[in-house]
Amino acid sequence: MQTRAQTPEKGGKPKNVGVEPEPSPKKIVKRAAELVREGDLLVRKKGKKISDEARAEVAASLEAVRALIPTRKNKVVLQPKPLYQAAIDLDRGLQKHLGTWRKSQLREFLEAILWALGLALIIRCFIFEAFSIPSSSMYPTLHIGDHLFVNKLSLGVYWPFSPARAIQWAQPDRGDVIVFRFAPERYPNDPLFGEDFIKRVIGLPGDHIRLENDTIILNGKPIKTEVVDKTQCGQFGEDWETKPRGFCPCVIQRETIEDETWLSQHLLPGCGRREDWSGNWPQEKKPYGTIKYFGDTATNPNWPEVIVPEGHVFVMGDNRDASEDGRFWGFVPFQHIKGKAFVIFYPFNRAFTWID
Repeated sequence: MQTRAQTPEKGGKPKNVGVEPEPSPKKIVKRAAELVREGDLLVRKKGKKISDEARAEVAASLEAVRALIPTRKNKVVLQPKPLYQAAIDLDRGLQKHLGTWRKSQLREFLEAILWALGLALIIRCFIFEAFSIPSSSMYPTLHIGDHLFVNKLSLGVYWPFSPARAIQWAQPDRGDVIVFRFAPERYPNDPLFGEDFIKRVIGLPGDHIRLENDTIILNGKPIKTEVVDKTQCGQFGEDWETKPRGFCPCVIQRETIEDETWLSQHLLPGCGRREDWSGNWPQEKKPYGTIKYFGDTATNPNWPEVIVPEGHVFVMGDNRDASEDGRFWGFVPFQHIKGKAFVIFYPFNRAFTWID
């Protein structure tokens, strides 16, 4: 709030060099209030480190400014020039006696950055986290390249920087799209061990599940399934492939469990469809690799269904013919679930698409 000095031009005529105009009344009041808050804080925290005379001088300047700031209590009529000068005097007094502890613009900038980073870290660890979709396994619900937010507080709280959940207060529901840590207990050396996966919850603890003619049989009853479209779908040979090998006739189905509804897609017979497992799983010809996760076939020769154990969920991808999911590697422990996906925020043409 200081004004630069005037210097004469050649020939003796005075000229204003860098003179700062007096701020508007609104800005004067705002700056004065900021100085009062800063001064009160400095006196409270560092006042004992200066002399009594200096402290009294600062206190007098604070009261002078405070008395000129209009408030509902004092009902003072705004006098911009006296307030402006009182604020300048207070600013000088704070700098003279408490300048060592005043924050520089650089310090304020750095503190703002640190606060922002800390807040972002808290949000990421405990509240929301962003994820991207690398594969086609959740078509038609999620597309390759979708970026979405996951609600990490929906089920409980995680320890920071840890895969372990500190507190759990809920379990996922059938139909939820969840992000979880892929960590099959029997195969810790799996190349994808520890990666984040996203799938849909189909079965809860105690549920009996099988897939028959592209229809989920849940606890002995087929869930409500209706074909909503016949179209061309990308043919992906593996779950992780990002580009289709071609396009094949397929159906888009609407599946409903209780009050949860979503879409799934299935390739029609032919065109490279995995006839041994995609449409009628589980059956006698079981999916490749499932024995190592579900156990010896001798205990269940016809493989009619799986039973979800306590503390776990059974998940599947919506793109049933291109999803390596619970049909291959088993169940997901509650402890490994990071949260529920709820909204797509990128790309922009799909932004604010809520995830069913």
